[in-house]
Amino acid sequence: MSPKEKAVTLALPADFNLPCEYAELEGRDGRRYLEFTTHMVTFYRQTYGEHSAFFLGLREGKLLGARCPGCGQVMVPAAATHCPNCDFKEMSIVELPQRGILAFTAPITIFPSASFAGEAPFARGYVDVALEAPAASYLMARLRTTTGLERPGIFVKGKELKLVFEDERVGSIRDIFFVPMDEVPRALRGKEPLLASELDFETPKPPEFARDRALGPARDAAVVALKKLAADIETSPRAQADLARRSHLVGVHSQGGDFGFRVADSRLVALEALPENPDFLLVCEDPAVFTRWVHDGSLTDAAVEGSLWLPGKAAFQLLPILDRLPRSTRRDRGSAKR
Repeated sequence: MSPKEKAVTLALPADFNLPCEYAELEGRDGRRYLEFTTHMVTFYRQTYGEHSAFFLGLREGKLLGARCPGCGQVMVPAAATHCPNCDFKEMSIVELPQRGILAFTAPITIFPSASFAGEAPFARGYVDVALEAPAASYLMARLRTTTGLERPGIFVKGKELKLVFEDERVGSIRDIFFVPMDEVPRALRGKEPLLASELDFETPKPPEFARDRALGPARDAAVVALKKLAADIETSPRAQADLARRSHLVGVHSQGGDFGFRVADSRLVALEALPENPDFLLVCEDPAVFTRWVHDGSLTDAAVEGSLWLPGKAAFQLLPILDRLPRSTRRDRGSAKR
């Protein structure tokens, strides 16, 4: 066997994994159930069981829960068909409003597991969709924004949210997500179901602010810092390796003035003005964000904290690469002195 053949040898045959599938089944009780494939240690098929009504409802563009006719408690998803508070009285399936209130300020995942690589940062939160019920469980779901990157300050406790359905649905919790109600056009706020294609996630509007001449020197210092970093990269094999096979044109709009930089051929070039048609436009009120980055700060931290606006997740994936550059150049300078 050649070395190349050895490199692609699998412990399990490629067709051992079950394809990702969803299928409707009729149970012995005559009810519909939703079966899905999963792969753990044993690779097996399973059903959602009593949760099937909820997931089948998602496929139909409905949000379903279970309500107790006695105490009025609502459970969403319908985690039980009999009320635990009323001697297990049978609960009935009810359709719920496709809007809600965020019950708690949502955490934001910055460094996800491999299963969610490329999707960070993302937010998940508990949403109260049964506002009129005397008691209810919360629906845990994804949270998205049309204003760029998910960041602190958007998904806070008490935020009014609108439920959005993916255009193509299979019967998974990922078929739905919530967005802030104030980001939904008024004509669409009452639409059920509201589809993801009816909102604009691709071209978020950058934040607006007035030019502040007092921050002009901070803008100039940021450009000087970028030029120094560019010069350091010229003599840093580690930094050049960080940028290998990378090609990006980045514009920076700041309250102190505009600038930018280009990454290509394992090098970085500072630009005195905002480039035309940049791959990514980054926005910050204080241009010192970039000076601090060059002096071993972090653009990732700035984005997470909200002091650096990004148009979306693709731009965010570039930040860890850029954050490595000052460290790499410093390590190479240290190695050269020894």
